[in-house]
Amino acid sequence: MASSSSSDAMVQWHRIEALVKAWLDERQQLIVLLCALQGIRGLSRSDMPRQQQLQHFCELLMDYISAGYFEVYRELVNEARHFHRENPGLTHQILRQLDSSTDEALAFNADFENPDTCATLKAELPQRISRLMETLEERFSLEDQLILSIHQQEPPLKQAMH
Repeated sequence: MASSSSSDAMVQWHRIEALVKAWLDERQQLIVLLCALQGIRGLSRSDMPRQQQLQHFCELLMDYISAGYFEVYRELVNEARHFHRENPGLTHQILRQLDSSTDEALAFNADFENPDTCATLKAELPQRISRLMETLEERFSLEDQLILSIHQQEPPLKQAMH
């Protein structure tokens, strides 16, 4: 029975490991796109490749934020409870701090996902990208802290062997 329990725990741990890895790969794509956009000084209607790049970035940003909230954070909190790695104070503090960066990302997306609204705000784009970069840098640091505090400990089977 203990072997089955250890096996189930390992399966769960590896599933969360794969989820976190895929999410961090998506984060890397987001960073690459954001760096490419950093040089934009404004967009015109004739600048379709840049506009498409910005729209793709907005889509990826929303996918990343959604995956964090609706999958990754939830799974990490469940893992913390399941494997008795819970630090509710730290987890709650990190999740609360993530809310402000979510608001910034949602506002950026609302302003720049649509070519028509983007055209009216094109003069603001460089400053908004710069501000978003700072916000995301803080967000990524908080997310890393959450992952390290819960998941990057030894897998459950190895813990049982010690």
